[in-house]
Parts: sequence; C-alpha cells; structure tokens
Amino acid sequence: MKRHSSKRPTISQVAERAGVSAGTVSNYLNGTVSVSPDRSIRIQEAIDALHYVPDPTASSLRRKEARDIFVLTPDLNNMFYTKILRSYMDLAYKEGYNINISSYEYSRDLEKRMLSRLMSARKGSLVVIFNGFGDEDLIEALIQHDLRVILADRNKTIAGTSSLSFDNENVLFDLVRFLKEKGFRKIGLFTEPLLLENIRLRHDSFLKAARYYGYSGDNITVYFDETLVLNKMNQGYLNMRRILNETPIQSLPDAWVASSDNLAIGIMRAINEAGYRIPDDFGLVGFDNLDVSEFIQPALTTVNQDQVYFGSKLWDISRRVLKTNECVNNTIMQNLIIRSSC
Repeated sequence: MKRHSSKRPTISQVAERAGVSAGTVSNYLNGTVSVSPDRSIRIQEAIDALHYVPDPTASSLRRKEARDIFVLTPDLNNMFYTKILRSYMDLAYKEGYNINISSYEYSRDLEKRMLSRLMSARKGSLVVIFNGFGDEDLIEALIQHDLRVILADRNKTIAGTSSLSFDNENVLFDLVRFLKEKGFRKIGLFTEPLLLENIRLRHDSFLKAARYYGYSGDNITVYFDETLVLNKMNQGYLNMRRILNETPIQSLPDAWVASSDNLAIGIMRAINEAGYRIPDDFGLVGFDNLDVSEFIQPALTTVNQDQVYFGSKLWDISRRVLKTNECVNNTIMQNLIIRSSC
C-alpha cells in the first residue's frame, strides 16, 4: 500500500505548476519585484492547489531580515478588530510574515507587560499597537531597541512611529449637523470610558460640534461607565436599562450617539423592552458599521469605519515600514450611513 508523502510542497513545485520560474514565485511572495497579473493569478492558484505555505524562518535567514509582526489589540472578542485583522493577516501571510496577536483587554498594566516582553524580539521586527494608552515610554524604548512601531486606530503620534487612524473629528460634525437637521432638541453621547485616545477625540469632537450647532446646557448629555469597556453589547443593555428605570424620559436626550455599534445594539434592546420606540421616542446612532448593524430592526444609523480597507491599508504601511524603516502617518476618512434608527 502506497503511503502519502508528508513532505511539505516546495517553491519549485509551485513554480512548475504555475509555469513560471522559482524566482518569479519568490518575487510574488516577497514583493521584491513586480509580477504581472496573469502570472500572479497562476501562482496563487498553484499555491492554493498545493496548500503551499512559505517557510518564513528560512526566507528570513536568507534575507537576514525579521519576518515577525506582533499585534496588540484591546479586545479580540470585538468584531471590529477581528475583521481588520482578518484582512491584514491574509495579506501578511501571503508574503511570508509571522503574525503574533495578543489582547490586553483594555488594561494599561497588561499592555505594558506585553510591550516589555517585546524588548527581546528580533531587531527590525514590527509591533502594531491598536489604540493603547499610557504606553509612550515603552514605545520609545521599543524604538531604541531597533523595533518598528505602528500605532493603529490612534490619532496621536509618537516620534519614530508610523500610524493609521480614522478621522474622528470631521465625521462628528457631520453627525451632529444631521441630528440638528432631523429636529432632535437634546442629544447625548453614550460612551465607554475615555481611556483610549480615539474615544477621547470622539468625546471632545462631539461636544465641540454640539456647541457649534447650538446645543448647550441640559441639551447635551454625556454618559459613560467603566463597565462599558468589555462585553459592550450586554453592558450597553444593562446601563441603558438602569438609565430608563431611574430617569424620566423628558429628562433624557431624544437622540443617543453610542461610541460603538455593539453599545448601540445593547441600548436598542433596553429601549425596546422599556416600551419605547426607535426613532419615535429616541433616535440612535452607532459607530463602526458592523455587518450586524444593517440587519437589526430598526436598521442602525452608524458611522462607517471600513474595517477591510483599514486592514489592507495597514498592511501597505507595514510593508513599507518593514522594507524602508521610514515613518508613515495616514488618516482614513469616515462617513455617516443613514438608516431607520434615526
């Protein structure tokens, strides 16, 4: 009886199946030289058919360059981050990079421990930090250790780092103007604690935009609670249920802006269970444009943050930083998706 070979497919076998040279396959995988679209398609089909996985360790040794990327996120249970990472990882793996992902669970201490451990990473390795806070000294130390750092979904930059962020200022002015034009007299921001820089910027921009469009005093409400950091959907529900039980409706905003779609979905359930209607009694707006936001009832008005595009753009910056070690800082614009919740 014949035994199936357990040997992993080689780059030569990929080249033979695709009808190209091994060097062309190498160029396709490493991005060192441009490969024509026709050849790229044939190579990728051969890779898929043979289940070929590049050996990043061997290629790293040949090129004497680091192939490790360390990604820190605040919450891997949040679809916002997992969708970005799926897009990012697909592109990174195709070029033979190792991705190591950790979650610091919105804990400053845990993030600092993770960053401290990365001091021993191979020189030239890339560290991608989503959000993060109170970590500037450790980031500067990583740079001193010849590691490359990208700050993701974070507007504030640190010398020697690259960054990619969403525009969290202009879109809040668009959002508040929309609420004003819809006739909402009192508006509220329902947000997680202002630990992360992008959340603080949303908060500050919301207040600035509210005042610009004529809201003041009791016509502006900001609600936040430390429980809203994790398990956002459930905690959004519990916190809004408590608000509705303790506060007369006439004292509440008639439109809520939630700092994430997950919070907004929890808020929506609490409002519905209390016997109120959206948008008749309360308007509701989320942030992120998660896939589920289009399918709940009523469909959620939300700020569109294109996670797939963010992941691909983040990879473009990562690739450039890894190959040239230059600092790149980009911002992605956002837009309001108007649906029936507001």
